[in-house]
Amino acid sequence: MGVDARLGSLFPRGSVQRFGLIGSFNSLIFFILWEIFRFVMDDTKLNLQIGWGVAWGLTGLMAHFIHRHFTFDPRKGLRWTVGSSTLVYIISLVGSTVTIGWFASQPQSILRWIGLLNIGVWGIIVWALLRVIVFQFKSESTLDQTA
Repeated sequence: MGVDARLGSLFPRGSVQRFGLIGSFNSLIFFILWEIFRFVMDDTKLNLQIGWGVAWGLTGLMAHFIHRHFTFDPRKGLRWTVGSSTLVYIISLVGSTVTIGWFASQPQSILRWIGLLNIGVWGIIVWALLRVIVFQFKSESTLDQTA
């Protein structure tokens, strides 16, 4: 049984659970980058937001391909999914960067937890936008009923 089949038996394609599981890899890379930026940059609200935004932007393209392959499916053309997901990731980049800026004055230990919560909240927003707009996802059972 392959990875995709095992994954599919636990979490169906397109589900928020599968998105979260697959996205946790991308989120870990994002969080490590953000921590690196926080370590090397001065502790100001602007630098906190710059580090967050750069890390979010760098991991956004990677996230597209990970979710295209593992969370959703490649039924929609690559030109469409890259173009439309760019808009989704720009919206989430701006929104999550503004959100983390609201909490910039919090102590560092609390800020990390807020950062994780921020990733989760924006992750759900990204999942919904990717599912509905970018991949226009329909489950296999829905496709079988319409065929």
